Amino acid sequence: MSQPDQLAHSLRTRHVVMIALGGVIGAGYFIGASAALSLGGPAVLLSYALAGTLVFLVNLMMRDLALKVPGRASFLGQIKYALGERAAFVAGWAYWLTWIIAIAVEVIAVATMLAPYIPLPYAVLEILIMVLMTGVNLMSVKGYGEFEYWFSAIKVLAIVCFIGIGVWALLSRPIPVHENLFAHGGLLPHGWLALLAVIPTILFSMGGSEISTVAAVESDNTEQNIVRATRSIALRIGGFYIVSIALVLCLVPWSDVVSGYSPFLLVLHRLHVPFADVALAVVVMTAALSSLNSGIYVTSRILYELAESGSAPKLFLTVDTSTKLPRRAILVSALASILVAAVAVLSPTLIFGLLVSLTGGFMVFNNTMIVAGRLKLVRESAWRAYAALVLIACTLVAMLIQPETRSQIILGAGALLLIFAAERFVPRRQPD
Repeated sequence: MSQPDQLAHSLRTRHVVMIALGGVIGAGYFIGASAALSLGGPAVLLSYALAGTLVFLVNLMMRDLALKVPGRASFLGQIKYALGERAAFVAGWAYWLTWIIAIAVEVIAVATMLAPYIPLPYAVLEILIMVLMTGVNLMSVKGYGEFEYWFSAIKVLAIVCFIGIGVWALLSRPIPVHENLFAHGGLLPHGWLALLAVIPTILFSMGGSEISTVAAVESDNTEQNIVRATRSIALRIGGFYIVSIALVLCLVPWSDVVSGYSPFLLVLHRLHVPFADVALAVVVMTAALSSLNSGIYVTSRILYELAESGSAPKLFLTVDTSTKLPRRAILVSALASILVAAVAVLSPTLIFGLLVSLTGGFMVFNNTMIVAGRLKLVRESAWRAYAALVLIACTLVAMLIQPETRSQIILGAGALLLIFAAERFVPRRQPD
C-alpha cells in the first residue's frame, strides 16, 4: 500500500526555487512577448505589471496556505484541505489536462526546431524527444531537480546577459529612446482596451510557478521551501520581465516588433551582437525542454495525488521501491501527451485546437480555487486575496473581449462542468 511518505524527499531548496523560476520563464517569454508588444505598444508595461501582480498574489496565497495546511501539501492538497474533495477533484483533473496539452505543444515546438537538422520522420522525432525527457524523470526526483536547475540557470543567464547588453547600449550609444517610445503612435497606439486584451497572453507566458509547491512536497522542508520560492517571485517578475521588456521598448520602436518573431532577437540584431541567432535558439530550446521536463514531472505527481485521494485509479499509487518514483503515473502521463501530440498531426485545427482552447479557462479556474481556499482558511491581509480576485475578473473580461480567447472561457467552462459531473456520477474509489 502506497503512502505519501514513500515518495522521495531528495529535492533541495535550490531545486525548488529554480523550479519555480523555470515555471515563470518559459519559451513563451522569449517569443510570445512579441504578440503583446505589437498589440499593446509602449504602455504594455502596465499590462505586464498587472499580470505579474496577479501571479505574485496567487503565489502569496499558496505560501499562506502552505503555512496553514498541515503536513506536506501541494497546491492541490491545499485546495482539498480548504475547499473539500469535490473542488480538489475538478482542480486536479483540470490541471492534469492543462499540462498534458502543454507538454504536447512543447514536444511539437522542440521537434519543429530540430527537424531541419535531424533527418528523421517528424513523428519519430517527437517520440524520441518524449522518451528522452521521460527517461530523465524516471531516473530519480533528484535527477529531475538537477536537470531543471540547470535548464533554469541557462534561462536566467540569458536574461541577465540581455539586460546587461541593453543597459550597455543605452549608456554607450546614441539610442533615440524618446522617439522609440513616443514617435510611433504614442504610449497607447491601440487604446486602453488593447492593454486589457494582451493580459491573457502575458499571464499564460508566466504560468507554471505553482509547480514549486508540488516539487516542495518531495523536498526536505515543504513549507519553508514554498515560502522561499514565493519570496523570489516578485524579484523574478520585476527584475526579468519588466526590466527586459522595458529595455526592448527603449532600444527599438515597438512598431518594428512582429508577432511570432522574438523581440529580443530583434534588439540583438539591431545592436549587431554576434551569434545572436544561435544563442537565442539554444535558449528557446532549453526553455521548451524545461517545460517538457517539468510538465512530465508535475502531471505524474498530480495523478499520484488524485489516486491517493481516491479520485484516480489505485494503480497510480504504485511507487518504485528503489527510486521512490510513481513510475506508472509518469509513463501514463507521457503516453497521454504523445497521444495529444498525435491528435495535433491528425486534426490540427479541430480537435487539437479545441484541446488547446481548454487551457485558458482551466488556468483561471485553478487560480480562483487557490485564492478562494486562502480566503476560507486565512483571514489576515484578506485584501491581497480580494485584489487577486479583481485581477482574475479583469483577466476574464479581457478574454471575453477577444474572439480568439472568448472560446477558451466557453469551452473551459463546459469542460469543467463535465469534470464536475464525473465527480458526481462516476463512482469514486475510497482512499486507503
